Amino acid sequence: MQKIIQKHFYFLVAVFAIVFTQSFGQTIPERPSPPKLVNDFAGIMQSSEVATLEQKLVAFNDSNSTQIAIVTIKSIEGYDIADYAFKLGEKWGVGQKGKDNGILIVVAPNDRKVFIATGYGAEEYVTDAMARRIIEQKFKPSFKNNNYYQGLEDGTNDIIDLLTGKFKAEQQEKIGKHKGSFLKIIVIIIIIIL
Repeated sequence: MQKIIQKHFYFLVAVFAIVFTQSFGQTIPERPSPPKLVNDFAGIMQSSEVATLEQKLVAFNDSNSTQIAIVTIKSIEGYDIADYAFKLGEKWGVGQKGKDNGILIVVAPNDRKVFIATGYGAEEYVTDAMARRIIEQKFKPSFKNNNYYQGLEDGTNDIIDLLTGKFKAEQQEKIGKHKGSFLKIIVIIIIIIL
């Protein structure tokens, strides 16, 4: 009896995994043909703004080995934005093949979510901390005013500056100082507890 229950349990788990994977895959759009670096599926920018961003990112792609892409989608339908962004980047093949050096910005305005997915080959330049800073300081303030183009323009400028080494050292130092201060506070708390 226990073996029968166990078989049914494994069968249900397998069916659930297949359904979940297929339903998740269906929410990820197919890459347009011909491929573009800026895909405004949510319709949050004017066509001239999309063209300006596309031109900038194509020029950067042509002069640098790292590819930056932007995808706006109305909703990610309850999925985690990070998982969605990485799956989309993988499905579309953002970045150079074999180098995993693509950066994908996903904006879901109906969910009020944005994420920067960085491939392993670009993480050295665009760290998680720097990506969060760009989201908080560039994307979110503009997005709150429904100025998606300006946020993406400013944010991609920062990403390009990071990738080309033009980012101001004082801005990186500020982040480093905040991390150092946080670590000092934790050490002091641990010493007090001990």
